[in-house]
Amino acid sequence: MTLEQLEAEVLALPKDSQVILLARLLERLGQESGIDQEITASWAEEAQKRDEDMNTNQITGIPAEEVFQRVRASLQ
Repeated sequence: MTLEQLEAEVLALPKDSQVILLARLLERLGQESGIDQEITASWAEEAQKRDEDMNTNQITGIPAEEVFQRVRASLQ
């Protein structure tokens, strides 16, 4: 599976599942690389808050494809 295929699968998940996945990834990265667990928890809380804000239309998101295009452009 390519990174692009994995990305597409993750983006196809419901938002709450994406948040849970993000929290688990951050937790695992924290365990493996010594990232402060307090920081990891803060990021997970922020992700949950942003998800709730998007679900209640308090904020508008940027389409993932646009974000990835910006990142790819900045890396070139």
